Amino acid sequence: MDRTALEGLGTARLVEVILELQARLAEQAARIVELEAELARRGSPPKTPGNSSVPPSQAIKPDRAERRGRKRGPKRRHLGSSRLRQRPDVVVRCRPTACRGCGAALGPRDQRRVRRSQVVELPELRPVVLEVWAYAARCEACGERTVAETPPGFEPGRTFGPRIEALLGYLHYGHHLSHERLEAVGASVFGLAISQGAIAAALARLAARARPEAELIGERVRASPAVNSDETSVRVDGRNRWHWVFQTPTASYHVIKPSRGADVVAAFLGPARPEVWGSDAYPSQLSAPAAEHQLCLSHQIRDLTYAEQADDRPGRIWARDLRHVLGRAIRLHRARAELTPEQFAPRRTRIERAAERLIFGPPLGQGEAWKLQRRYRKHRDSLFVFLHRSDVEPTNNSSERDLRNSVIHDKVTGGYRSERGAEQGATMATILTAARKLGQNLYERLCSIAGPSPLQAADMAT
Repeated sequence: MDRTALEGLGTARLVEVILELQARLAEQAARIVELEAELARRGSPPKTPGNSSVPPSQAIKPDRAERRGRKRGPKRRHLGSSRLRQRPDVVVRCRPTACRGCGAALGPRDQRRVRRSQVVELPELRPVVLEVWAYAARCEACGERTVAETPPGFEPGRTFGPRIEALLGYLHYGHHLSHERLEAVGASVFGLAISQGAIAAALARLAARARPEAELIGERVRASPAVNSDETSVRVDGRNRWHWVFQTPTASYHVIKPSRGADVVAAFLGPARPEVWGSDAYPSQLSAPAAEHQLCLSHQIRDLTYAEQADDRPGRIWARDLRHVLGRAIRLHRARAELTPEQFAPRRTRIERAAERLIFGPPLGQGEAWKLQRRYRKHRDSLFVFLHRSDVEPTNNSSERDLRNSVIHDKVTGGYRSERGAEQGATMATILTAARKLGQNLYERLCSIAGPSPLQAADMAT
């Protein structure tokens, strides 16, 4: 309403207009207060790669929607191809020598070739094509037809030798080369023509051979008196999954599961009951059915550092003092070998008493330090198990180191495209991590798993 219209109004009407405007202003002010309260409850919107400079690697990735109407496979209009037979460098002839029916000797006469297959192997930097000829003969005594057995490395369906499979596994799982890059490395470095589909088949065959070895490693971990565990997120077929590790100083067992819950720990342990379980304070880890638990002190020191930065003066002093006590405990553990039991025991007692004075002292009442004080009152017995057992570590850093290679693999390759690929990745992580802990040559370890090379038969051939 403009000035001219207001001047034309009577006093009574003018008062009514003013009251209406005041009511409208009061209603808008109440609405503003309500919106401000809702904004305060919600807090600031999260920063994402879409609304800020946060890098994509730090974004929280949601699960991808279920694919409908299209299966995984080659891209549209992709022309498939098969490997052409090459001129062999070495021919291995396999002839039957005894009838499989009656055991009579079979001579070279009247034998005919019934199967021919090629395997490419890598003795040095250049591939060698080996061809096996399998012959069959019919026994004159009983009429039984006998086909010669081919030597190891010439199994039906195998195109590339064990050493090539081991090399592909080492480069893919140990150095995170994608299938596309493996194809390029094979062509550029070794002169080896190999497709991405053949690479996937070779890696699957290697993982299948490694699976029994990985299960034996898992049995060794389960039988250990002290087990450490940790978990981290991983992408599988566009969904968030969890990569778990259960490990000891000499062995590590990896699994990838949809759950981060206690059911994964229970499924791994089965009837086994470790004496000590080392982990962070995540509930599913603390539910492990072990006689004792050791909390990772590295995690606790970081939490105490945050409390020192976030809390008021009493909380800062408490967090700083307890962090100092935990640091003393770690240093005492590292010096254990240099001290006699008579020297070690009183130092351990002083550290435990200093921690208990802080943990069970006057309650802080609020803040981050108060949350930690309540945690340690509940888990006091899980702080210093390592001071009473020399086979227990004060931190869970070894588990994080075991997961680091898999985390890098996930970042570089973008995760696994299928559940089967994730299972193969966990199997190979188990083999490589355990071999690394034992000081073994990783490539030679994979060669031993891949099986005998057909080069051995070629060396024996005349």
